[in-house]
Amino acid sequence: MVDIKLLARLSNAFGIPSQEGEIREIMMGEFRKIGYDAHVDRFGNVVAKEKKVKEGALMLGAHMDEIGLMVKFINDKGFIRFIKVGGIDNRVLLNQRVVVRTAKGKIYGVIGHKPPHMQKREEAKESIDNKQLFIDIGAASRKDAEAMGVAVGDPICFDMELKTLNGKLVTGKALDNRVGCYVLLEAAKKLRGKNIVFVGTAQEEVSTFGKGAALSAYHHLPAAFVAIDTAIAGDHPEMSEDDSIVHLGKGPALTLVEAGGMGNIADEKLRARIMEVAKKAKIALQIEVIEGGATDAASVYNVRGGIPSIAVGVPARYIHSNVSVCSLKDIDKTIEFVVKVGSAKLD
Repeated sequence: MVDIKLLARLSNAFGIPSQEGEIREIMMGEFRKIGYDAHVDRFGNVVAKEKKVKEGALMLGAHMDEIGLMVKFINDKGFIRFIKVGGIDNRVLLNQRVVVRTAKGKIYGVIGHKPPHMQKREEAKESIDNKQLFIDIGAASRKDAEAMGVAVGDPICFDMELKTLNGKLVTGKALDNRVGCYVLLEAAKKLRGKNIVFVGTAQEEVSTFGKGAALSAYHHLPAAFVAIDTAIAGDHPEMSEDDSIVHLGKGPALTLVEAGGMGNIADEKLRARIMEVAKKAKIALQIEVIEGGATDAASVYNVRGGIPSIAVGVPARYIHSNVSVCSLKDIDKTIEFVVKVGSAKLD
């Protein structure tokens, strides 16, 4: 059964790329509670393992960061202009509540927008440009905003707490990939004594097939790598099977091809072995190949001559928004599957 309190702590935590400190502290604390040696490497990844872990270990990773924003400048009237950090559809930004983390602490704001009463007919049809949007923190001037602690480069998160839907689903910000972090932690409880390195990776959302996961893999040189992430669910009215065949409630997804082949293409032997593990354990897998998007597997497969890599995803609707939706049943099944994979001989 999913520990909603822990999942909520993970989802609600502040952690845009390069600013993962809050989520990192939760991950470190949970790994140590389980009994692992855990530390933060120079890049900001959380690494957990047992002392007897040998060379050629399996590496299980889940990225800790989430999409977000950053202060670009403050105008004379105290409104904040911002940049996007990670892949965000501009339509997601309208009229959202946000949290700005300053040197003086967190302050709250809203992304304002002209109401429909004041829009010309043609304006309502125009695409939204994030450069036109602004954050209102209640400041009366730039001086006022600076006195509140706001400075260029301050990170900004969406303000949305995790909630349950009908007792069967959860919705919240950052489920991509805090649900993967949750799976990693829960699987770690059941994989004590195994030759595994567990990594909460940094800066996946802004990687071009690199950054945290690649650096950790370079250091540890695992025999294989499994990225634990989300898989885009297509079971809602805006999408069709041509877009995604992954559905909520049908179990974990195994991603064979990422970014139309420009990202990871799952190692043939690793893929076959993992599918064999699922079959033996009678765990139903959803199989996907995707043209857009990639996981940390795309960062790791070409490290130091090549590391067999593959991604396992918890199906999620509406990723890269603050209302992503996952099934509690899928989360439990993904944990079960990752535990079976971690317990199996994959070479």
